[in-house]
Amino acid sequence: MLMTVDELKAYIDTDELEPALIARLDALELLIRKYANNNFQDRGFRVRASISCGIFMATGAVPFVSGDTIMVSQSQMMQGRLFTVKGVSEEAFSVNEPACDEAGVLVTKVEYPADIKLGAANIIGWQLKNAAAGSGDLSKREIQSETLSRYSVTYATDVTESDMDAFFGVPKKYVSFLRLYRKARF
Repeated sequence: MLMTVDELKAYIDTDELEPALIARLDALELLIRKYANNNFQDRGFRVRASISCGIFMATGAVPFVSGDTIMVSQSQMMQGRLFTVKGVSEEAFSVNEPACDEAGVLVTKVEYPADIKLGAANIIGWQLKNAAAGSGDLSKREIQSETLSRYSVTYATDVTESDMDAFFGVPKKYVSFLRLYRKARF
């Protein structure tokens, strides 16, 4: 998981329901990983494991803690899948998502830098703000100018059509932090 809902709420103020925020975070995580062509793996936290009935049996000590995001690789059925660690014992751990039985997979911890988390929070904050402003509720929109005689109101906007990033659907300034993490595609 890119970040928890509590972490997100530390960056933005929203009344959005928790399941909706989780869905936004999951979708944005996949989009960031695809856009940057970067798995954000911390290879110092890696273990071989066999999966049976949703339990990962490690060949050594488990380097993960509850709440960590892990990625399965060298797998026939779950290549590149992300899981969230639920429980950990000395040589086994369980995950929140369903997993297929398989032997000899490589499991690596996924760790996102702080600027990725902040950038993701800014993207979600912009999306929520614009969704509220676009809903027809004029009280949510910022006013750029207002005249009194022959009453006229101009609402402020922080983006033009040419300034939108086609991949994310947000202004390009909100996506610029990802340039540092982009990897070449071969």
